[in-house]
Amino acid sequence: MSSVPASGIRLLHWAIAALTTGALATGYTMTNSDPFSATLLKTHLGLGLSAGGLAVVRTISWIMNGAPAPVFIVKPGFLAVLGKSVHAALRLVPLLLLFSGVGMTLLSGALGAIADGTFPGLGAFAGLPPANLHHAAALLLVVLIGLHSLAAMWHWQRQFLTE
Repeated sequence: MSSVPASGIRLLHWAIAALTTGALATGYTMTNSDPFSATLLKTHLGLGLSAGGLAVVRTISWIMNGAPAPVFIVKPGFLAVLGKSVHAALRLVPLLLLFSGVGMTLLSGALGAIADGTFPGLGAFAGLPPANLHHAAALLLVVLIGLHSLAAMWHWQRQFLTE
């Protein structure tokens, strides 16, 4: 069904995972450190835009070709529904982070100050509607990644022990 080879889909998955992990880590560090670091913000934006851009590519591929075949087979039931829900959320929440992050940057008018290194701090984003959404989506993504990782380890362990 998919015109993209499975190896390409896996590479895209791991590239998004690595970039997203970096964006989450720099975002957390940036919001929990003093003094403000413009370099950390630029790194966060670069990682987030890269992860978000690849997430757009993956979503287009998903829409055009359907979801990739599951790595582990799950019998129909609650776990199958939960797995499909988590996978759908893992495809969509990064897009929410991309759009809310871009929205904060545009609504604040801070793009020029960020680019030239004169941006004074994250206070410029306070009170903007996308800011709360961005932080809530980041927390949701961390939870989803945790669930996904635990499920992958559980499936791998079950497969490994039964072979």
